[in-house]
Amino acid sequence: MATDAPLHLKKLAHIHLGVDGGAERFFVRLTRAFAKRGVEQIAFIRKDRPWRDELAEHCEVREMTFSRSHIKRHVIRWNIARQVKSFGARVTMGWMSPASKWLPKPGPDMRTFLRLGDWPDGFHTYGNVEQLIGNTPEIIRQAIEMGWPEERAHVISNFVDPLPEDMRSVNRADYNTPDNATVLIHLGRFVQRKRFDLAIKAVARLPETVHAWLIGDGELLDDMKELAKKRGVTDRVHFLGWQRDPAPFLKAADILLCPTDDEPLGNVVLEGWNAGLPVVATASPGPSWLIEHGKTGLLSPCGDVDALVGAIERMHCDKDLAQNMKEAGAAWLEREYSETGIVAKYDDLLYSET
Repeated sequence: MATDAPLHLKKLAHIHLGVDGGAERFFVRLTRAFAKRGVEQIAFIRKDRPWRDELAEHCEVREMTFSRSHIKRHVIRWNIARQVKSFGARVTMGWMSPASKWLPKPGPDMRTFLRLGDWPDGFHTYGNVEQLIGNTPEIIRQAIEMGWPEERAHVISNFVDPLPEDMRSVNRADYNTPDNATVLIHLGRFVQRKRFDLAIKAVARLPETVHAWLIGDGELLDDMKELAKKRGVTDRVHFLGWQRDPAPFLKAADILLCPTDDEPLGNVVLEGWNAGLPVVATASPGPSWLIEHGKTGLLSPCGDVDALVGAIERMHCDKDLAQNMKEAGAAWLEREYSETGIVAKYDDLLYSET
């Protein structure tokens, strides 16, 4: 059970070393949700993060240099612990494995949590981690299988902010896309597991009226542009770069694609439902957990371009199916992934009696 202390008396410290992406968007979103409930927060982050000012609107920010030096690590950890104590927080949450090495030592006056939004990669830096939080059951299952104590492992998923009623979609013409096109949208880092190549190969086999918006950046971007050229779809595959706020692009699209091979959660699925899009995904762990095939979206085997094309065609051609999946996805999002429900789970865990 959560403590009876009023929320406005609760203080929380965060350690987040991330750069910019979906995990960082959720970090800002969750800290804002806590702030709305009166929780005072402090965050230790790297310098010059693009989301720093947005975070600072509701959370005290301390920018730091995190050294790889073993000796300096002890000094920096001691400095963080000193600042957390001075701030008055008795709970510290690290975000992703790199933050684990900077957590203060747990004890009677300090509880420590590590939140994972990706697969665990070993516990060699987890010495000060008291409790583990994963945003999917599969993350926690793997951690327990690797030896993490089950009684100190918890699942709490993500939520997304409802879109403003007056939010405008981007203008398709600005991105060389006809108004009458069917627009597929895929977002993420251009890395192997995100399988942007599947989206490009699928477009090459779909009608000329089907276009794809690929949003993101990364090491395989040039390779994907070359693949689009080889497949003859440079006029229908549009590389839109990294977008801090993808919501206006989602609102202007028709179908959300998540064709990844190894996706822990698939926050883009939640964002797609939130924008009123039907979802076509591959059956990697996260989307398989989120989506009920045939009801809230369509799933196809990972890496199978034939099956992916078939699912897109089915969603594209059957308007009633697409509409039903839009409605079912939105209802599931509201019921299972609302801000109120997710924050209540965090509050209960972070401030439960030890």
